[in-house]
Amino acid sequence: MQQPNKRYPLGAHLIVKHLGYSHHGIYAGRGRVIHYSGLAHFIKKHPIEITSIDAFSHGKKIHVRSYDKPRYKGKIVVRRMRSRMYENHYHLIINNCEHLCSWAITGIESSTQVERMMHRLTTIGYVSSIMSYMNGMMLTVATTCFALVLYIKKKLRDQAKRKMPTYQFLREKSLKRNIDPSAPLVFIDPDKKEPV
Repeated sequence: MQQPNKRYPLGAHLIVKHLGYSHHGIYAGRGRVIHYSGLAHFIKKHPIEITSIDAFSHGKKIHVRSYDKPRYKGKIVVRRMRSRMYENHYHLIINNCEHLCSWAITGIESSTQVERMMHRLTTIGYVSSIMSYMNGMMLTVATTCFALVLYIKKKLRDQAKRKMPTYQFLREKSLKRNIDPSAPLVFIDPDKKEPV
């Protein structure tokens, strides 16, 4: 639980950890937080909203992200957040609540959550570094291609699993006939009864 009278500096980057993700907002003073409501209120016209700190945290502990060299501080951060109040461009991968908060403080939209997720999805991790420099449209294309590669890989794996009994049958048959299982298969044309 959050401490009841905890005070946060104006423009502080607040984080509430949930199962599998964390939600981000900027402290706007007087117990209010500006944040991207994202998919929580998808019916609402403007997903960037000002809520009470209690509504933002849902009773969970609030963490404050610190920055070594913030480009903007205090009232300016809050002003930058307010400048995007009528924005309706939430995107989980390229424009989420963490992107918004990092932009308000550093001038650069970034999300460590997305970067970590992309790193986990790849064994090499190069996708996250490339995607952090791409603009929105290129990022969407890149993530779509990445998803397509994963889909094709799954389909090929499923296809191989379906064909596995056939391969095992042919292998067993060749072993019964004393044929070397590593030798290439010879197909017989059923009409000519000759090897092709």
